[in-house]
Amino acid sequence: METTFDAPRGRSVLPVLPRNFEVICAGEAVWNVAAPGAAFSPAGAPLRFTPGGGAVRTSLALAQQGVRVGLAAAFADDSFGRTLRERVAGAGVDVGAVVLTPPQSNLVFVDGFGASQQVVAFREEEQPLSVPEAWSSQVLLLSGLSPALTYGAALCKAARAARRAGSVVVVDANARRHVWNGRDSRAIRALLKEVDVARFSVEDLRALFLDEATVRGLLRPSAVLLLRTGTGETLATGPFGEIAWGGRGEGALLRAIGAGDRFTAGVCAELARAGNPGEHSVAVWERALRRGDAAALALAPRR
Repeated sequence: METTFDAPRGRSVLPVLPRNFEVICAGEAVWNVAAPGAAFSPAGAPLRFTPGGGAVRTSLALAQQGVRVGLAAAFADDSFGRTLRERVAGAGVDVGAVVLTPPQSNLVFVDGFGASQQVVAFREEEQPLSVPEAWSSQVLLLSGLSPALTYGAALCKAARAARRAGSVVVVDANARRHVWNGRDSRAIRALLKEVDVARFSVEDLRALFLDEATVRGLLRPSAVLLLRTGTGETLATGPFGEIAWGGRGEGALLRAIGAGDRFTAGVCAELARAGNPGEHSVAVWERALRRGDAAALALAPRR
């Protein structure tokens, strides 16, 4: 039986069928607009449009690995948003929980790494999202922290529902400095209390004006914290103790655009296969980190 996706007024509402996934990705969705070359120069180089946002990139990486994955996100109801939805669906991601919202004016920021340049759109009020009640999964990934209250509340609601249903809830911070500048990071506390796995990088911590100890203290005792250091090493801490993985001088490679999302995809795929990582899960986390590391390095440009 079809169920109706409950969406706020003004959104396009599509019927959503009951589905079970290995992973559901929920969060930000944008177009990445990149120009090759050492400097961003639209006049000097052709622009390249690729699907972006942590939830979108992670869902695409999971689909490439043959994982059953659904995407819950809000796209603008214009040619860009509809094209993005079609592109993601064509890659094998279920987009039944993607809703189309009225386009709004955006602020645009340029981020860059090496020869890659990325244009990132930001709206003062991020559109909230919702995971359909008819959907279930082994893992729920929430990607992209925002200071927008409605967006944060939507993530909390999704996390609570997923935990009640027995899913492993993973949050990937993907905190952008220009989004959080001058904002209070206490907005994320309620969400962190609901997750089983929290993935942060040192750049995320700087953007949020937090440190590792503070984040660890905000998590439940049974939760796992994944912290990517500046050298490319990932530290996993939880009831099992601490595991260090990577750090072979590949920090620059792992900062390539999209590499972190592929790492997250590898971790989520392994958790979906292994089930809820409990206290005696050292072997599970070693496999998860190995798979995530391999996925990220497969994308990273080598010089």
